[in-house]
Amino acid sequence: MRKATIISLLAVFLISVVSVFIVFYVKTQQEEAKARETIIPTVYVHGYKGTANSFGHLLNRVGSNSGTKDIAMQIMVKTNGKLKVNGDLDSTKQNGDSAIQIIFQDNRASLARQTMWLQNAMRYIREEEHIKTVNLVGHSMGGLAILNYLEDTPVDAAYPVPQKFVAIATPFNGINKADYFKLQKDPAAHDLKTGSDALKNLVKNKQKIPKNIQMLAIAGDRNHSGSDGLVDVDSVFYAKNFFPKTNYQERLISGKDITHSGLHENFEVDALLSQFLWNLPDGLKGENNANLKTVPNMEK
Repeated sequence: MRKATIISLLAVFLISVVSVFIVFYVKTQQEEAKARETIIPTVYVHGYKGTANSFGHLLNRVGSNSGTKDIAMQIMVKTNGKLKVNGDLDSTKQNGDSAIQIIFQDNRASLARQTMWLQNAMRYIREEEHIKTVNLVGHSMGGLAILNYLEDTPVDAAYPVPQKFVAIATPFNGINKADYFKLQKDPAAHDLKTGSDALKNLVKNKQKIPKNIQMLAIAGDRNHSGSDGLVDVDSVFYAKNFFPKTNYQERLISGKDITHSGLHENFEVDALLSQFLWNLPDGLKGENNANLKTVPNMEK
């Protein structure tokens, strides 16, 4: 009888301890989720044939805390649309340290498929990471994927609200180089051609872009050629046709060493990103009068 009483008391004690732990754990998770709703991560989308290395070095440079500038989260979107997520967002980290890198397993896919995959990743960010607001940065075709995402994605509770958008060397009016497309013949290359149906649809649906989003277009000009070696400056700044004048800004990076693929490894671009996205005091004064002061981890 006494043994049975002791066993019963031990059982009650263990149940109480487990219950307290569960309550504490749930409360902690709820508090963390609520805290994450206050941060504004920056989502990076690579360009045509891009990889994890496409934004890797930039992400290591633009973090705000020296010595702790690891990529917070990396989301690989597989060809079947499923996600492989590495890393975690830290609600105590802000600005450049709160980064999400999106990687498409098929980096030669059409703009339509890239947009669908980006929607999958953004839905995960909202539903599983409890992020309400994001900034967006795209290099080259990544900027087109973001623009198409902005047009095709409803502004509702299923997705984070886009606040600012930076496009680096993005060919909004396409790439007009016949020799380039003699070698590049995949679906992505087809969509990148000047006059493609994909680009025409972007213009056709521009009224669907959220009205309050702030946009910065950054182009490269090598040796005053009017091009970064692949994309014409005019094609990058064609972005002005998609956004209200009051929400749109553009910057030109010039020099003899400018290359299309190298623009996201340019320190002037770093400075522009830091000032535009996070109002950090290391931005550069451009030639126009636009004001830039606007509003390896464990796998899951």
